[in-house]
Amino acid sequence: MLNMEGLSAEAKIGKILILVAVILSILVIIVLGFIAGIVWSVGQVTGFGIMMSLPQWILIALIILKLAGTAMGIVALYYAGRDDFSRAGIFAVVSCVLPPLDLVMLIGGIFCLIGREANTARSVPSLQNP
Repeated sequence: MLNMEGLSAEAKIGKILILVAVILSILVIIVLGFIAGIVWSVGQVTGFGIMMSLPQWILIALIILKLAGTAMGIVALYYAGRDDFSRAGIFAVVSCVLPPLDLVMLIGGIFCLIGREANTARSVPSLQNP
């Protein structure tokens, strides 16, 4: 996955930053899930179930949005592995916009978009009859 021979410095940095951002996103999902579990258990134990439901729903919404952003980050990492840096950069930039904001993914996506590999024309294989 980190085969980087012959890539520009921007593409290498972008690929590494996208990988780091995906790992950090997974850790954020785990932490948000842990916090949501604590809020739920505090609401059940203390009898403040109604008062704790709003923070719990906010946390659940953040977890769902972060899952969607992480999925798009994994897609960006997939395209970066296939050396399609223009698509990888676009997916990384869209992924970082989903709340909570992910600045590492944004910087990685920008580096993928400004590299020389993203600006080269990709050849489409022609279909020939055998």
